[in-house]
Amino acid sequence: MVADVRGRGHALTAGDVGYRYLLRALADGGRSDVIFEINNQSEKPGYGYQLAHGATSLTEAWDAGRHSSQNHFMLGQINEWFYHDLAGIQGDPAGPGFKKVIIRPAAVGDLTWVRAAYNSVRGRVASEWKRDGDRFSLNVTIPPNTTATIWIPARDAESVTESGQPVAADSGIRFLRLADHTAVYAVGSGTYAFGSVLP
Repeated sequence: MVADVRGRGHALTAGDVGYRYLLRALADGGRSDVIFEINNQSEKPGYGYQLAHGATSLTEAWDAGRHSSQNHFMLGQINEWFYHDLAGIQGDPAGPGFKKVIIRPAAVGDLTWVRAAYNSVRGRVASEWKRDGDRFSLNVTIPPNTTATIWIPARDAESVTESGQPVAADSGIRFLRLADHTAVYAVGSGTYAFGSVLP
């Protein structure tokens, strides 16, 4: 799929109905970088193309022309990617109804920050990350009576801090594993300010 997308110059060939499934397949396969490439270009019809042609909301037509609706949901499935993948706010199937949350941000392309929040049935879940050189910061809010699994891009677990202190010094944060340059932690409800050194 990645080879096909890149072979077509990152042109969106899934159509509007297939767009959501393309996004989910790529994101679930760990390739949000490819989604960024598809949508961060303005030469071919798609999300970036509409913005480059003056659209202030999504349009009905691929060419963003004024002959059709200027407030249409076409390509709107990218909103799911913004929250679920870029900000990383995900419901955990092990705890339905946001009893358990996963925060797994995707720092892709030349993005330097992302901020999002979701008002779940248990309260506000928030994720805000920033990238500055090899430094990564992730501020997270987990509502009461909720637990979370936090994925932090990091060179190693030793570089991860919370509120400026080594994570190992906080008994309320449990290290789970290091996977693909990402440190994974279990936390309870509260507000956290993580920092790390990127690989």
